[in-house]
Amino acid sequence: MSDTNTDRPGIAEKVRFWEEQDKINQALIPRFMEMHEIVVDLQKRTENIGGQIAAAEARVVQNMNKQAQDSFDRSSRHVRFAAYGALALSAFAFLFALFA
Repeated sequence: MSDTNTDRPGIAEKVRFWEEQDKINQALIPRFMEMHEIVVDLQKRTENIGGQIAAAEARVVQNMNKQAQDSFDRSSRHVRFAAYGALALSAFAFLFALFA
């Protein structure tokens, strides 16, 4: 019984296909390996990015709180100075009224 199916490729055609496939693989495999190394390196460099962002945010919040506290301290000093000044002035006015 012989195979009369002419749609099947012959051995020579299959060999040419696999030789061409091998050339393609030889060209692509190094590129894929290089891309893989780049992706792994990028992953390692960005592995702790969330922690770094959280630390940076914490420093920003801490600096903002310190600036707000410093600003409050400065303004409260001015208020206390004005209050003490007003108290001293009213005491002086009382004494002046008492002895005048």
